[in-house]
Amino acid sequence: MRARISPAAPVVGLCLMALVLEGYDLLMYGTVVPSLLTYAPWDLDATDVGMLGSLTGIGMLVGALLAAAAADRWGRRRTLLAAVITFSTAMGACAIAPTPEVFGAGRFAVGLGAGVLMPTAAATLIEFAEPRARARSVAMGFVGTCIGGILAGVLSLWLVPTHGFRSMFLAGMVPALIFLPLMLAFLPESPAYLAFRGEHAAAAAIADRYGVERTAAPTSTTPSRDRGLHALFGIHRTLTTLLFWCMTLLCLLVLFGVATWLPALMKSAGYPLGASLSFLLTLNIGGALGALGGAVLADRYGIKPVTAAFFLCGAIALLLVTTTPPLVVVYLLVLLAGVGTTGTQILLNTFIGSHYPASNRATGLGMALGVGRIGAIVGPTYGGVLVAIGTGTNWQLAAFAAPAVVGAILTVLVPQRTPIHRFAQTRRPSAAADIDRNAVS
Repeated sequence: MRARISPAAPVVGLCLMALVLEGYDLLMYGTVVPSLLTYAPWDLDATDVGMLGSLTGIGMLVGALLAAAAADRWGRRRTLLAAVITFSTAMGACAIAPTPEVFGAGRFAVGLGAGVLMPTAAATLIEFAEPRARARSVAMGFVGTCIGGILAGVLSLWLVPTHGFRSMFLAGMVPALIFLPLMLAFLPESPAYLAFRGEHAAAAAIADRYGVERTAAPTSTTPSRDRGLHALFGIHRTLTTLLFWCMTLLCLLVLFGVATWLPALMKSAGYPLGASLSFLLTLNIGGALGALGGAVLADRYGIKPVTAAFFLCGAIALLLVTTTPPLVVVYLLVLLAGVGTTGTQILLNTFIGSHYPASNRATGLGMALGVGRIGAIVGPTYGGVLVAIGTGTNWQLAAFAAPAVVGAILTVLVPQRTPIHRFAQTRRPSAAADIDRNAVS
């Protein structure tokens, strides 16, 4: 029996390709940290390198907030294109940066584009997904982030020792020259966005072509009540919104802190540079496996318990690395740490996006990821300070495990059955409400 291919597969594929580029551009930084620490012309110490890493997080914070304002108003397609152009151009700037200041500005711009891309891509994937396979659809797109990280790890084993750290940034820019024309030609606009703009014929045509349920015409109250920041704090939404923000902050703190400092920490623990870089590759493979496996589990058992379990998986894996087990066990634990960091964040994207109606989905995701970027900012600097003050590798790993435990606790506190969908459905019956019915279980 032949497997059925979803009509929305081209959308998933394009989002996947964009997120591969973004994942490479974000996660490759950890592969060049050891080189930056020994690059004599810039004379950087651990705190400086941590701060440069945190600039990407600041850019992502700004970008996510921009996405919250832009994607629900200007459309998913234009926002996605602008994001890819921004971070790809910034990678080229980093490759030729003459000073740390110019390099830092480039890393900020990488974060800016990535911050716009993530919530917009998540909203697009959710809107084109089949209702019963939403987590899998989002995971198939967002596994691109992990693939990008894997490519960064593989290329770093060859490029960094042979051509230096600048080659890693150049390798992140070139593929966009091929990919951007494909996005321009084949990426559709969200039918939900078009429907809310009153372009019902165009929305219906795209919905039919890609197998998406048509979105009902909005009522006169929809623009004022279901759009903007205030809609995230409507009746019964405040607690859930704040929990999502805190969960995302903690997850990104651990994710970016570990991704930035893992090679340097393992090198300081006595592993050679090649082995230290291979740990980052293993971390990203774990993220990919966690994204896909977690999505299947979430669609079957509910996204809330699986997200909590993944938070704990990351924490336990990091703590067990401190026991200095045999090398093969270390690789397995680093793999599980990837499941509990990148895998958890991809689940969170689905968890959060599924709570909000289509008219406010990118805003909800953008604000959660925007606030969460505080964690992405703090993570690399947090790790840099721990290295600078001379704490041992074991304490540094334990310091990243603690926020993951807190994240699991907050996940448990999210209401089991959110009132958001019932509230939205009583005001505005639509296909979006039907799509969201199974979001939390």
